[in-house]
Order: sequence, then structure tokens, then C-alpha cells
Amino acid sequence: MKQKIFLTSCIAMGFVAPVFAEPSNTDDFPSDGYMQEDYTYTNAATSDNMDGVYSGTVNAVAEYDIIDYIVNAGQYLPADSETVITCPAGSFCPGISGNVQYNQTTPQGIQTCPTGYASSAAGASSDTQCYRTCDINNMGTSFTNIAHATAVSGNDYYGAGTDTCEPTACVNGWHLKEGLDLAEKLATHNPNNSGTNTYAYFGSTGGGGGVMPSSYYGLNQDEWAVSLNDLNNFGDIRGRSICSTETGDDQDQTWTNTTVFQNLTDERGMSGAINCYCNVTGYRENNTSEWQSVTSPWVFVTRNNGGPMNESECSSMCARHCAFDTKGGNNGLKFTNALLSTVEPSLATCEANTITINWSDASAADISANNAGTATYGEDVRTPVKAATKKGQTFRGWRFSAPEQTDLP
Repeated sequence: MKQKIFLTSCIAMGFVAPVFAEPSNTDDFPSDGYMQEDYTYTNAATSDNMDGVYSGTVNAVAEYDIIDYIVNAGQYLPADSETVITCPAGSFCPGISGNVQYNQTTPQGIQTCPTGYASSAAGASSDTQCYRTCDINNMGTSFTNIAHATAVSGNDYYGAGTDTCEPTACVNGWHLKEGLDLAEKLATHNPNNSGTNTYAYFGSTGGGGGVMPSSYYGLNQDEWAVSLNDLNNFGDIRGRSICSTETGDDQDQTWTNTTVFQNLTDERGMSGAINCYCNVTGYRENNTSEWQSVTSPWVFVTRNNGGPMNESECSSMCARHCAFDTKGGNNGLKFTNALLSTVEPSLATCEANTITINWSDASAADISANNAGTATYGEDVRTPVKAATKKGQTFRGWRFSAPEQTDLP
């Protein structure tokens, strides 16, 4: 009988037990029940902590708090983003009242600029900051500042936005008058230290220190004026003053970040109305009589520490401070710079040419009597009172004749 022999091969099998990391933090079970990431809670596996479960399975449900974002004007929250960013060019972002939550598909707080006004600067917060480039062929009749223009520059803003369209060239008969920027003009005029600045305020009667009578500038109540003669050929400034209970700060008479209000209530004579504010209403060039209207907010100049004043005292005192500190006062031109930096620049315009008319056979007195020596292009022509009488001739009338042009060598 043959014996069967079974050969058994023993294979050594290796078993590797998994290695578990220990959580980084150790603590007692939290009293509010919210377990945090990467913790060991010591002896916490009890039914009290596990919602009454003694055995089997217990669910650990993750709970989350919704993050609220604040979206200010000029910002928005992009779709699928957790970061509020600046509104991009070509859009406007008015801001969102209340808190905003994450949204995977929809941006929040951003709107496209209106049709036809597709441009805007980054950070725009209103549709009135959307614009189109000014076009001489597409401006309409409301743009009075570009009348008689042949070319324009600037931007046409949507709705009530402040347009910057202005002419750069004019049709025949009109000439380009540059806009007025008093802050820029002041920066280009170096003091000549002549000490000849003069000033006046409502009620001033003249005297030393450059004070002129208020009649010199034709000032009314609350008004003041200054001739900045120390600044070569700068010209004259006039403005108004106001007394207010609104307090202000002049930074120890440096006016580096002074208080400014767009609107103030006139509080002359009221108890405590002892803060003086100034604005600028007009400018004229040297040796001219015509004031150009300008606009500025109210700028704090000083506080009178002498107590409440009656109406006339307040008017005179605040106007005097405005004039004195604008003309240089005891602090150079620091207030002048602060005040003029708030004046809104005006735009260029096309102004009608003034044409001098040389009347033959008419006396200077007869020309002057009817103000016939000049005419404004496109407006009336005035003739002298009469022409000279000549024996044997009947006056037929004057006819215009362009003077002969002389070729320059």
C-alpha cells in the first residue's frame, strides 16, 4: 500500500497594523456640545455627551454659521467668492444695506452701466458715474458750454452726473476761453513779497495794513474781497462769510485738513454762533472790472472766543476774518491755499469775439454816445448818433469793408 505524502509549504505572511495619529489638541468635552477639529476629548464617550446613546451608532452632525459680509458703496461680492472687492470699470456698485452671504453663482452689489454710458472708473458707486466720451455730433442742445464748438473733450455722465464736456476749438466768430482753476492758478504764482495785498470786508472803512473801504469792491452784507497783489498778476477774489454753531478745526491755523460743509445755516445773532466759515463766489483778473462766478463749499476759518454776538457784529467779524486770512494774515497763504483748493474748476467755453468798428465821418462823441465803437459777434451793431454833414452830398449810410491785410515780411 502506497502512502500518500502531502507536502505542506509554509508561507510566512506579514501583517502590518495601521498606525493612527493622535489629535493635536486635548480638552474636556465642550459645554455647548460643539466639538472642534483635531481634538481628543478626555473620557467624553458617555451617553450624556452622545445624546443618550449607550451602544450601536451615534451621528456626529457638522453644523456651520453663515458668514455675513459687509458690502460698502464702490464694492461688490463676486460669485463663488468670500472676498469683497472694488467695483470694476464699466460697472457701478451702490453698496448693499445689511449683511450679505456667499452665493456660488450670483455676484452681489454690482450693476452694469446704462446703455450708451458703458464707461466708469473703478470704484464707481452710482450710475451717475457712468459716462460716454463727449462727441460734438451727439451732445444735444442741453450742453450750453459747448455751443459754437468745432471740437470737444471730456465725458458726458449719465443722468445727473456732472459733465466735463468742454470745447477745444470754436467756429469762426468765437474764440476759446480756457476754464478757470483757481487752485492750479495759485500753485503757479510765486509770491513777490511786495506786501501790497489789499482786502476789504462788509463795513470796512479803510485804513492801514492794506484795509480798503467795502465800497472799493462794492461789497454787500457778509461779503469780503482780496487783491492778491503779492502773487504776480493773480487777480482778485471775493466771497461770503457765515456765522455758525457748527464747530470746526483749523489745525492750529495750518488748515491742512480743515472743516468743510457744503451747506450751512446762517446763525447770526444766535447764542453760541461764533464759528466763522468762508466761501468763494467770484474771481477777476487784474485790470478788469468783470467778476467771473465760481462755486465753493463753506470752509472753516476761525472761532471767536469772545462769546455770542449780535447779527451785525457776527457779519462784520466773520467777513473780516475771511478777508484777513485769505490775503495772507499772520500765516502766509495757508488759508488761501486751503480755501481755493475747494473752488470747483470751471470748463472752457466758446466766447463771441469783440470786433472794433472804425466809423468814418463820425465824431468820437457821437460814436461813444451810442456805444458804437465795438460789436459782439452775432449780436447787435450800434451806429453813431450821426454822420458828418458834407456840402453838396446826401448821407446814404455806412457799409462795412474789411481792412486790407498786410503781408508780413
